[in-house]
Amino acid sequence: MAVPRAFISSTCYDLSEVRDRLVSFCSSFGFETALSERGDVFYHPDLHTHEACISEISNCQIFILIIGGRFGGKHKVDPEKSITNAEFLAAKELGLPVFAFVKDGVLADHHTFQKNKEKPFINEIDFPAIDNQKYARNIFSFIDQVRLSDVNNGFFGFTYAKDIEVLLRKQLAGMFFDFLMNRNMNAQLRSTNDAVSNLAVASRKIEELVKTIYRQVDSAHADNVINTIDDQSVADEFFRLVSDRVDRIKFIPERNLKYLIKFSGEDWSDFLLNIDGFVYVDGVSNGSDGRETDIIGYEPNHSVISDVAGDLTKDERKRREKLNSCFSAFLRLSEENRLKILSRYAEDSNQSRKADA
Repeated sequence: MAVPRAFISSTCYDLSEVRDRLVSFCSSFGFETALSERGDVFYHPDLHTHEACISEISNCQIFILIIGGRFGGKHKVDPEKSITNAEFLAAKELGLPVFAFVKDGVLADHHTFQKNKEKPFINEIDFPAIDNQKYARNIFSFIDQVRLSDVNNGFFGFTYAKDIEVLLRKQLAGMFFDFLMNRNMNAQLRSTNDAVSNLAVASRKIEELVKTIYRQVDSAHADNVINTIDDQSVADEFFRLVSDRVDRIKFIPERNLKYLIKFSGEDWSDFLLNIDGFVYVDGVSNGSDGRETDIIGYEPNHSVISDVAGDLTKDERKRREKLNSCFSAFLRLSEENRLKILSRYAEDSNQSRKADA
């Protein structure tokens, strides 16, 4: 019987006890584990050991990442990355579920670094949880890479190995529950998809019929009115896409509306940067293969809205093109029609005052 295989990725020297405990923990679930120091990795004679470890990830179904205070060995292909970092990127590229854990002391140091990274004395700070201070930025950048990923970006702090076991048990139980729920819903989804498909066809027919009737009633203005309605629908999709990412329907403070209604630029990212809470992040390693991309994010929720520059993947390009096309429709609207859409996503004054407090 085939069983899941978990790849355990971390530095070995300082986290050996944690790695040993995880082997026992995974075995209690009936899982197999892959650890380099236990001979679970096939070191192909034609590959460097680093590449052999990364190649082994493709034979696993779960990736467990542990970040401690050591940078670890440098990756042969890209010395700016550790071997653990390269393994994480390979797991993301393969789409494996990643369960990430960071030592509490390292998380505390990361928080200190984030608060002070732009200050002149940052290089003089000694981070107590980091083994070698010259690698502090690399480790903090790795944590950012995990938390700023588009999906599967959850991580947990831990002090002892038992903390990981408690958290991982809950996550695995949640994954199993999700599997069972999806299995039961598949038949319902197929039936729903058929109904939605039929509804879409009927909707298109009704839309064409209404347009035809309207053109006969008001031939002089019909096309302009119809085009405006179409633009409103497409423009609303832009704000729904953003709303989904920030996980808030009302994400525009009322105080920003006056400027947004009159916005005269052409770039949706510039538009969002005029809304409180949205920030531009320059050169973040956000891609699944470690590529540096520039992103627009929503700081209150630490949400990534979209990559806006850099070596983008196919999915990233499609998302950016979707945002571009939808925002273009918003730009074609009059100020009155812009306000209609913006009002749907605007906080009222009381909400804004609470947020400021």
